[in-house]
Amino acid sequence: MAYHPFRNLGLKFLSTLVAALLWLIVAGERVVERVMRAPVEFQNLPAGLELVGNPPDTVEVRLRGSSGALSRMGAGDMSAVIDLSSARPGRRLFHITQNQVNVPYGIEIVQVGPSTLTMEFEMSAIRKVPVEPDIDGHPAAGYEVTSIKSEPDTVEVAGPESALKRLQAAITEPVAIADQTRSVREVVTIGVPDSTLRLRAPQTAIVTVTISPIRR
Repeated sequence: MAYHPFRNLGLKFLSTLVAALLWLIVAGERVVERVMRAPVEFQNLPAGLELVGNPPDTVEVRLRGSSGALSRMGAGDMSAVIDLSSARPGRRLFHITQNQVNVPYGIEIVQVGPSTLTMEFEMSAIRKVPVEPDIDGHPAAGYEVTSIKSEPDTVEVAGPESALKRLQAAITEPVAIADQTRSVREVVTIGVPDSTLRLRAPQTAIVTVTISPIRR
């Protein structure tokens, strides 16, 4: 088929015009700098190791790019990724380079601060602790609590060794017994008061609070 340079001339002209307009828009935007906070993502934490304390959840990133591109950026458009595969127990330092910060195409990273993060690690452990039901209120006048029972009465908790040593018991959601004259039986969620610890598996407990008349 013979080539006709003037075939679809209108479409060719329109595409050229659109390309030229886009170039003018981009070229007309000022190049500016902006400081944003990037969320920190931790990857490859070795098995059996726990990140403890209060690790930083964001870093400050100075960006350079067109005013339009930067104005459209949100915190979710970038992240700083920290590889923890070399971590071991104790206090460790991790550098953050520009290559570890993910940003949209066309945006330049000028500076990351802080450039070094200090983090602390401990060995992970598992411990069985008793379940201590949380009882809210008091029975009606003339009645008393004669026994409190939890099924199960123990749970396995995992987390950093030092926090496990301090843990006395797991707790439950409150079981309300205010002004009750009969025993209360309720299914409640089990948890731990220390946010660095966790149950090995989510669990509920059946808590039975036996309420009886006070013997004179």
